[in-house]
Amino acid sequence: MKRTIRGKYMLLISGLVGIMVLVICLTNSLYLERYYIAERTKDMVETYEEINTILESGSLREERTYLKVLRLLEKTNISGLIGSETQGTYQIFGYENQLEQQMRELAYGKGMESAKLVKQADSYVIFHQNDEKLQTSYILFFGFFSDGGVCFLRSSLPGIRESVMISTRFAWLIGLGVIAVSIILVSLVSKQISGPISRLSHIADRMAHLDFSVRYEENREDEIGLLGTSMNYMAEELEKKIGDLRRVNHQLKLDIEEKVQVDEMRKEFISNVSHELKTPIALIQGYAEGLLEGISEDPESVGYYCEVIIDEAGKMNQLVRKLLTLNQIESGINTAETVDFDLIPVISGVLHSFNIVLQQKGIGMEFDSDKSVIIRADEFMMEEVIRNYVSNAINHIDGEKQIRICTEQDADHVRVSVYNTGPPIPGSELENIWKKFYKVDKARTREYGGSGIGLSIVKAVMDAHNGSCGVKNTEDGVCFWFELRKMELPAVIPIARVYGLTTVREESAQDEEEKR
Repeated sequence: MKRTIRGKYMLLISGLVGIMVLVICLTNSLYLERYYIAERTKDMVETYEEINTILESGSLREERTYLKVLRLLEKTNISGLIGSETQGTYQIFGYENQLEQQMRELAYGKGMESAKLVKQADSYVIFHQNDEKLQTSYILFFGFFSDGGVCFLRSSLPGIRESVMISTRFAWLIGLGVIAVSIILVSLVSKQISGPISRLSHIADRMAHLDFSVRYEENREDEIGLLGTSMNYMAEELEKKIGDLRRVNHQLKLDIEEKVQVDEMRKEFISNVSHELKTPIALIQGYAEGLLEGISEDPESVGYYCEVIIDEAGKMNQLVRKLLTLNQIESGINTAETVDFDLIPVISGVLHSFNIVLQQKGIGMEFDSDKSVIIRADEFMMEEVIRNYVSNAINHIDGEKQIRICTEQDADHVRVSVYNTGPPIPGSELENIWKKFYKVDKARTREYGGSGIGLSIVKAVMDAHNGSCGVKNTEDGVCFWFELRKMELPAVIPIARVYGLTTVREESAQDEEEKR
């Protein structure tokens, strides 16, 4: 059963008040009669002493003295028989016959069997007597004055027990009323305490469920207000700390995922490198063993074997070189050293290096080298990008065997597109071709020596330059592109001239000059 603070307070206060009422009623029942007799005894002694003083200064025959004694006895509700030996008289105050008869009986010792001695002194004695006939009780005082006179006082205790019972019932009624009032007051007071505590408990429950938006908004200056302020501060701090923990946890999750991806890439990389190197190593080993064993003495066969070994070694060297280049770019070892230069001479220089291959395969090349495209980038990396695009176009060309290189410019960017005729790339493969060692047509790749790294180098270079690259299928071919921010410079030295190269246009001009 749930016990609230409010219920506990009500039960506690009600119990305390009930115990107090019970103690009062029991005390009233057990000791009120004794206390009343003690008080009446005290009053009678004091009355006796005052009467003695009055008689010392006057006579009972005097009206003034008589009235003093009468007023005193009436005030204390005591009956008495007062006698003065020197004055030779006595007076009865109260019930004449009863007092005189009771005094005589007391003098002769009658009725003393029901009397109980209460107090005894040198000049007086006090009894508590029960009258069986009248069903009542008295306090009887018998003493002597200083002049030798007699003092007999009587105080009736007609309903002391009944009075005690009435007093006890009244105390119970008052007690029940006090208990009811105390319950109401405690309920109201405890509500002022338990209400804010309940709201604070609700706030704590919300905070336990990671809801830190709730606040304690009551303006109190007591301990509950201080607790509410502390909980508000705790909610703010927990919200900040848990927010930080969530961000750190999210970053940690990303780091773990990245580590898993890196580990998978490492495994895939080792597998791909092993696969790429396995074939050329096997060929080199086979033809070298054949030469060593003198499998053929024909010079042409020996030359063929040597050409195969050289060709396969070249492919391995090219693969290793590309892997090193890609690793240096991705790891940040080979950072982009950006300069402002004209991209057209770089493209012309790359095309010039592919002239023999283009002629052997009967490939047509279209490129407008009359433009000027100024960019800010790393010259050697851009040359590698263009070389990979052109090499990829040559390796996958088909149909009309046409390659077209276009440059497009706007206010801020320049885009270079390399188009080649041939079969399109399947839509599901477009996002994967930028991955290392990924090949769309793995069966035909060996024919031209592709390793699947060239486009990965392009992607890494573009990321290093904060540029972008992509591919799209056309009606009769495929178009690869990359985009960089362009720069406008007053003058630029062509990269081809820097390296002692000539563009196709410059070469034609030189030929015309030689003919003249």
